[in-house]
Amino acid sequence: MTTLDPAVRLPLDRLVLGPDHPAVPFAHPFRAEFAEWLVRNLPTETEPHDEDARFARRRAWQATMNAGGWAGLAWPHEYGGRAEGPLAQLMAYEELALHRAPEPANTPGMILLGPTLMLLGTEELKQRFLPRILTGEDLFCQGFSEPDSGSDLASLRTRARRAGDDWVLDGQKIWTTFADRAGYCFVLARSEPSSQRHRGLTLLICPMDQPGVTVRPIRQISGDSEFAEVFFDGARCPAGWTVGEPGQGWAAAMTLFQFERGDPGYTDHARLLVELTDARDLVHAADDAVSHAARADLGRRATDLWRRCQELRALNIRLALVAETGGQIAEAGSVTNLVWGELAKDVADLVGDAVEAAGAEPTASVHHRLASRAKSIYSGTTEIQRTVIAERLLGLPR
Repeated sequence: MTTLDPAVRLPLDRLVLGPDHPAVPFAHPFRAEFAEWLVRNLPTETEPHDEDARFARRRAWQATMNAGGWAGLAWPHEYGGRAEGPLAQLMAYEELALHRAPEPANTPGMILLGPTLMLLGTEELKQRFLPRILTGEDLFCQGFSEPDSGSDLASLRTRARRAGDDWVLDGQKIWTTFADRAGYCFVLARSEPSSQRHRGLTLLICPMDQPGVTVRPIRQISGDSEFAEVFFDGARCPAGWTVGEPGQGWAAAMTLFQFERGDPGYTDHARLLVELTDARDLVHAADDAVSHAARADLGRRATDLWRRCQELRALNIRLALVAETGGQIAEAGSVTNLVWGELAKDVADLVGDAVEAAGAEPTASVHHRLASRAKSIYSGTTEIQRTVIAERLLGLPR
């Protein structure tokens, strides 16, 4: 995709994913098996615009994937997974994008809490939650950010105190994704009253359906209410529902962040490339409706974005190879998150401009463009990611 010339008509996988790579070849048997399953099982209806209908579609799709044995690719067999490695996971993400599959509904549980529980959770918590995370029966949200403690997570003020066999939570969280749909929230709270900053925190699992929890959805610029405020007023969590040791919540949160910051590029470089391909095809189909100047501008921008997506893919393959051989991605996940967050916004802008130039129905592209603004905030702002890279990867002074 070096231009928007309609003569360029390569097969979608090659066009979207670029040159073949020996670690994740297009002809790999695992990729072929998964692609064949997707063709047989993908939902046939188009994605609805209604937010509730979209979420219901995602939840149904997760149940389908779990029934087919594909929901927990990297999870151990004993927890319902396939015990596949990072390279197989990357290939599966690419096939999901190429086939335009929905995202599963329980991504906070599958990508964040589940892997963290496997490392830090008690056997009781693993047996209780891990199978139901994959099926989507237990939906999770993440209670980290607070009104005055967004990027500065260590300044959080939500409190947890022991009361008999329970923890009692008081405080507020904000920007909590799917809080109005989740049955549980994994909450980072200060459990030692005199502690400061990173010390004296505990990561707890809190049931959402109880009198001490109030959820207020936040209407976003896109019109959706994906995020919410969550208020804890004497909410109770069983004493044993701590992820890691009490008082060691910061270490548990940093473990979770490794999964959070490393994953978006795995899932989204191919989705971004598919969006670029769709924009190209839209401009082609518009024929003379798109001016020569607009076509040239879109072509230049698409070429640059295609190159940046290939760079993101190369980065993800490199990190997958590190993980495949037992290495730790750790802070390198901030590089993926930084590149992906900024790139996703630029791709959404290009798609919106292509729709406008072609005179197509703009509702979906406007929604997509507005929703993309938040992607450089996910998992820590762009500024936070740059700080992590500077201090922890490059060794620059604080």
